[in-house]
Amino acid sequence: MKHLPFLETERLILRPITLEDAAEYYEMDSQPEVHTFLRDKPLESLDDAINLINSLHVQYNKFGIGRIAVIDKETYEFIGWTGFKYIPEEDAINNQYDYLDFGYRLRKESWGKGYATEAAEACLEFFKEKLNDFKINAITHVDNQVSKHILEKVGFTITDTFHLDYANIDCYWYELK
Repeated sequence: MKHLPFLETERLILRPITLEDAAEYYEMDSQPEVHTFLRDKPLESLDDAINLINSLHVQYNKFGIGRIAVIDKETYEFIGWTGFKYIPEEDAINNQYDYLDFGYRLRKESWGKGYATEAAEACLEFFKEKLNDFKINAITHVDNQVSKHILEKVGFTITDTFHLDYANIDCYWYELK
């Protein structure tokens, strides 16, 4: 499975994340608001961002897939990430594995502009063309109404509610229609 997309939408460029993105990745992922409904905490240093990007590259090399950068076409700024993460058996979520987890994360200044939906639609089109032999799922915190709206708008349906033990949060489990 070697499917790292380079996609373009009306306003966005979607491409693999590189170490050159580290400072802007850190800027986005150090915002406390970005972590309101997440299990992890804001990044505390540029080294944390570099380590995360290196772990993404492990996923790229091992599985040929991974989260990708969301770049604003007008400014060429890294505004977040989107895309797929392969979930092997040892990383099972909700007792599920061997699927692609779909997700996104954007810096707070980019919220409310339709970027998450635009990026999601492009990724899901890529999924239908190149990855449709995989099952695709998504999860979100039950209180994250914005993410719930985006996922449902692009074709996901809630099929379960579960407790994510290691994060101690209740989540919705989504499947693509």
